[in-house]
Amino acid sequence: MQSSIVDATQRALGRGARALTVAVLLVACATPNGGGPTGSGGEGGAAGSIAGSSSSGSIGGAGGSGSSSSSSSSTSSSSSSSSGGMPAAKLTASLSSRTYLCKLINNAFLQDPTTNQTQTRYNLMGTDLGVPVAINNTLHLFFGDTMGYKVIWAPGEDPDSVGQIALTEVQADPSAVCKNLKFYVTPDNPSVANGADPAIQRDFAGVYMTPPAGQNIANYIAQPAGPFMNMPGTFEVPTGGLAQGGKAFLFYAGLVETSPDFRATLGYLARWDSPVTTLPNMQILRPIDSLNNGPLGGHFIQIAPVDDGTHVHLFGTGNYRRSGVYLARLGSSALETGGGEELYNPTTKSWKAAAAMSALERQTLPPLFETDGVGELSVLRIGSAGLYVALYQRQLHDLAGNIIDNRVVFRVSAKAEGPWSDALTIIDSKDAAFQGTHCCGQTCPGNQIIHCNLGWLYGTYLLPTATATPAAGGSFDLKLPFVASTWDPYNVVAFTASVHVAP
Repeated sequence: MQSSIVDATQRALGRGARALTVAVLLVACATPNGGGPTGSGGEGGAAGSIAGSSSSGSIGGAGGSGSSSSSSSSTSSSSSSSSGGMPAAKLTASLSSRTYLCKLINNAFLQDPTTNQTQTRYNLMGTDLGVPVAINNTLHLFFGDTMGYKVIWAPGEDPDSVGQIALTEVQADPSAVCKNLKFYVTPDNPSVANGADPAIQRDFAGVYMTPPAGQNIANYIAQPAGPFMNMPGTFEVPTGGLAQGGKAFLFYAGLVETSPDFRATLGYLARWDSPVTTLPNMQILRPIDSLNNGPLGGHFIQIAPVDDGTHVHLFGTGNYRRSGVYLARLGSSALETGGGEELYNPTTKSWKAAAAMSALERQTLPPLFETDGVGELSVLRIGSAGLYVALYQRQLHDLAGNIIDNRVVFRVSAKAEGPWSDALTIIDSKDAAFQGTHCCGQTCPGNQIIHCNLGWLYGTYLLPTATATPAAGGSFDLKLPFVASTWDPYNVVAFTASVHVAP
């Protein structure tokens, strides 16, 4: 597998560069006014200490260091109770402040670098998502469709990429993701583009997938990166992840269909055995759900996993940005193999084995919260406060398909099953003050981050450095750093939100 990705990447890097025009970017990366791509690339995008690099690639390159759940038909929702802190009743949440921090990849325009200098250090000028997974002392950010800067990866090929940074740096200062982020790179040193531009040091490494034994990669990837069938390409992206035993487990949205809309139709699980010492080579373990008569009702294409030590809870959405949020679980020890998956019905407040339900029962399962408009989502458990927190973009449409509401939303609960708080708006696309500060002119210098007439924020992911400070009356003050994607310019930016949560 290691040699396969090296060979594939080297072949890809030998392809000639194409001019990057605005018109091509519009076609390759997104649909206007959608708050990002209308497929899984905009629908959707850990860690261990850096111990050097392998012979087949490195980290950072020249610029840096290199138990199963119940199988009975129905169970009560008594599990997953909070570990302390908040009572298991509906909570209230209020926004205390929101602070824009910085841009990760590009500054005023695609070719304009931030302090990360990704254009020349990693031959990378645009990407989205940034699914966070922490292992030990390192934070990995799993990005979606990634644009090469020069020579490599023509527009529309769009492999995924992986960045990493010391977790302690982000704990001390969330804006460190805009200063000290490193990317996994290919073996080429210097980069294949170095002859064309001597400033380009290394080339970022694209994610490579190996299918389960006896299966075809086409069962999982429909839009590969250029000619490389084992590399997820346009709109085929990570959606959530967690760590177990020093390995990274990534949930992916795949089998993207392009008509009548761009949307992923399959949610699947992949494992990266050595996040520190190898390139991002992942073993696909198994499918999770499908829009077409899936085993979990088609509600788990975008998946945000949370492991509480007993169960892995799966918070999922189905039809992209046309879905509510649903809840499933399985035993933490069964993550890799699967089996014993249960679905939660918030109406009856009960769990039921998915295998014991009819296809119609699974498909008509009520959502945990929201009924429409959700694609990517992020859910985090803050154990010290006994809280589950969720952050996501919600994009609502009228009957003609026009976007009538587009915002970043937060919810909180003392249990995975809820009750969840009412939706709290963190960022509203119609907020005049936000637009006045962050909408771009011809380019996007300073605090300007997005051409607001062309799209909006999407792919909002909470960083695992969130904190909860006890406050009066049994309440908590949360500090929630998160990343969000912008479509034009194609970038990832960082914010921090302060939220007060009360009984």
